[in-house]
Amino acid sequence: MSGNNEKSQPPEMYSEADVTCVEDHITKYFGEYENVFHEIISPDIHVDIAIINPTQKRDYYVLVTIGMGAHRMKLPADLEGKGFDRAELLVCLPPDWNMQNFKDERWYWPLRWLKIMARLPIEQQTWLGWGHTVPAGEPFADSTQLNTMLLLNPGAFRKGCDQCRIPDGFVNFYQLVPLYQEELNLKLEQGTEALLEIMDRDLLEVVDPARRNACG
Repeated sequence: MSGNNEKSQPPEMYSEADVTCVEDHITKYFGEYENVFHEIISPDIHVDIAIINPTQKRDYYVLVTIGMGAHRMKLPADLEGKGFDRAELLVCLPPDWNMQNFKDERWYWPLRWLKIMARLPIEQQTWLGWGHTVPAGEPFADSTQLNTMLLLNPGAFRKGCDQCRIPDGFVNFYQLVPLYQEELNLKLEQGTEALLEIMDRDLLEVVDPARRNACG
């Protein structure tokens, strides 16, 4: 019987000291930000998204989650205690991406998938790390045939960007790289390294919904 006696649990959140470390890390390695896409409903963790505008030196948006790492992911036994249990995610979008029209899935799907991926470890009692792929089962939007997210270390930022020290451990930062089905198939058959060997750096850095297929 549902009713008023049931109390929802508050979302997992960073301590004040932890979130300060994460925010400082984002500013130091990915850029200054003034705009944050704030989450309204947070059933398990509170996931905001920092929106870092393009600059002359880095001509694209960088979107970074803040809050995924408040949850400690369930790791395989051989990885426990090695600092892989906390993560934040980022995605890079071209400078002409419409950041004002999130009601249109053509523009919103990267943000949607930052949130989906941030909650996947909680919903599936698992973990996410380098080389992991998560298929959508269909294209992310009508405007693209990309349908899978690959996690990599951020490749276009300076050394040290992939890991943030917090008072009681580390938070790892992974970049989401959207793949085509054929690229996913190759990765599953031959491994992540084999896929990366045939993908140019420009295919890995900034999302292009109509980019060429490395396997086609």
